[in-house]
Amino acid sequence: MLGLWMLFFDAPEHTRLRKLMNKGFSPAVAEALRPQVEAIVERMLEPLRQKSEADVLQEIAYPLPVRVIAEMLGVPETLHEHFIQWSDALAIMMGNPRRTLEQTRLAQEAVLALTAFFRAAVAERRRQKGSDLISLLLDIEEDGDVLTEEELYAQCVMLLFGGHETTRNLIGNGIYTLLRHPVEMAELRESPEIIRTAVEELLRYESPVQYTGRTAKEDMEVCGVALHQGQQILFMLGAANRDPQQFKEPDQLNLKRLNNPHLAFGAGAHFCIGNQLARLEGQTAILKMVQQFPRMRLASPRLEWAANFGFRGLKTLPVVL
Repeated sequence: MLGLWMLFFDAPEHTRLRKLMNKGFSPAVAEALRPQVEAIVERMLEPLRQKSEADVLQEIAYPLPVRVIAEMLGVPETLHEHFIQWSDALAIMMGNPRRTLEQTRLAQEAVLALTAFFRAAVAERRRQKGSDLISLLLDIEEDGDVLTEEELYAQCVMLLFGGHETTRNLIGNGIYTLLRHPVEMAELRESPEIIRTAVEELLRYESPVQYTGRTAKEDMEVCGVALHQGQQILFMLGAANRDPQQFKEPDQLNLKRLNNPHLAFGAGAHFCIGNQLARLEGQTAILKMVQQFPRMRLASPRLEWAANFGFRGLKTLPVVL
């Protein structure tokens, strides 16, 4: 299954798949989803208005990305919790070089369950097309005879996994960072029009993805270092996002930062396909939380980060509302 993810393909296979998938993730498509995402966030915030304390991760950041991508894929709400569990199993296995056999087994079970769901969903969409992303991908497959059945299942699983853990951490890390910078949080509350640059800065400052990897296809030299064919290379995105040669005062949070070429979504051919959707979810959830809970503060001065090398995120984010 992982071998069919376009994430792990080189050109020309990656180019072919990416060109097709881009149609479902253009800036225009994402922007058209804004009212839908805002409505989802409002529904999720409603119960919090009756509470004095809440865990932002559990109540908002955790379920939101799955609900959005699940709605895009036409997944019934009764399965959302299962989708969260399956995505978690994949994230634990993918982001941890010290993964255990049990963690790998749970990830395999998740892939099998998701594949079974998408196989049934594709068969149903063939009988009756809808306006969801699966129907769009089926149209692409039929018009150009390009996406095979297995490729289609694989990309659907990839989209679910790719958007869950990362967007969860964008929202969680973003709110955590603002709570630790009350002046900047007040600035955002008073000037909501800066939310777009604010989210870009939060992505840079506390990047949800800390590294990405590549394999050298041939012997080469990079910055004076000799690399041999087959060697693994890690690109430390979290460190790059604090590079003083690229960012003025890199350790300072500046929500109005304009020159912000951060690498939170990667770069080049494999630039995150869901970046527009992640930005939309981050902008919506963070701004609404800041606006609707002006007295929000951390419930504990010490919080614990999840033991995951690749994905940076908190275990919990308890706040006083």
